[in-house]
Amino acid sequence: MLPSTFGLVKTTLLDFPSLVAAVVFTPGCNLRCPWCQNPGLVHAPWETTLVSLPEVLEFLTKRKGVLQGVVLTGGEPLFHPHFETLVSEIRARGYQLKLDTNGTFPQRLERLDAAQIDYVAMDLKNAPSRYALSAGLPVASPVLASSLQLLAERWPGRSEVRLTWVPGLNRLEDLGELASFVRKAVSEAGVTFWVQGYRPGAVLDPLHAGTRATTDAELEAVVDALAELGVPASRR
Repeated sequence: MLPSTFGLVKTTLLDFPSLVAAVVFTPGCNLRCPWCQNPGLVHAPWETTLVSLPEVLEFLTKRKGVLQGVVLTGGEPLFHPHFETLVSEIRARGYQLKLDTNGTFPQRLERLDAAQIDYVAMDLKNAPSRYALSAGLPVASPVLASSLQLLAERWPGRSEVRLTWVPGLNRLEDLGELASFVRKAVSEAGVTFWVQGYRPGAVLDPLHAGTRATTDAELEAVVDALAELGVPASRR
């Protein structure tokens, strides 16, 4: 089933490359990233600002012609077994779609019609051996590898991997392992790699409330190190 309520940002110029878009947030996630900055969408009780699916669809119907795209994010959209129903509803209204995913549901990702999803962004949290620190629980690296392979095979040139560099969780000494994990998809198959900095704010785990922001120098060091390891990356 789909959730009964959703988050909605009515306009964004930043989240869908080259398009004016709305952002639809699905509540619910299988991970417990301590630094997650959408804590009200991870588990119930949900944020009080969520709206019903009919309200979301009515808004998108009225805004067609002003908006060109819809970003589907969360939480984790693929946490919901019948997520493709939402894809079909929005696609029927003439929108291009971008999916944000944590990459832990490759079977559900594979089930989607690649022609209905115009762009896919996968959040990669850390090197595989340290993934549980960043995700809040263990994630089998073959699961993530399967999702990376799907991006490379089904969305070449229309997908990206995003690494949020969180001080204290991500380390330069682990980039060799991370680079080996993503190199084939990024270097050979046209999946873009972005590195973005962590910005302090509300987080899921109060113990991480004092985590500082990533510095520009740290981001530059990560991008340079990845390039030396054969993974072309850019700052965001």
